[in-house]
Amino acid sequence: MLEKIIETLNVIKKQAEENLTSINVEIDDLIKNKIQSVDRIEYLLDTLLDYGYLSVGEQEFKRLNSYYASFNPINAKIYDSFYEEI
Repeated sequence: MLEKIIETLNVIKKQAEENLTSINVEIDDLIKNKIQSVDRIEYLLDTLLDYGYLSVGEQEFKRLNSYYASFNPINAKIYDSFYEEI
């Protein structure tokens, strides 16, 4: 049973790592074009928080949240506290 759980977690982690490519493209687009879409940014941050439980996406989370803090410091600080709980 435990082996099956570990195997499943490894599959999920691999998928999360593969998803980082497209997430990085989105982050690059947001920052390059100075897009301030709260919905889009928070969706990505939420996804990266989920990945944090798998030890995936820390650099991406910090990069996006740092950008978010440049125009929404209150919400970015909240996301920092969420990340610290992981």
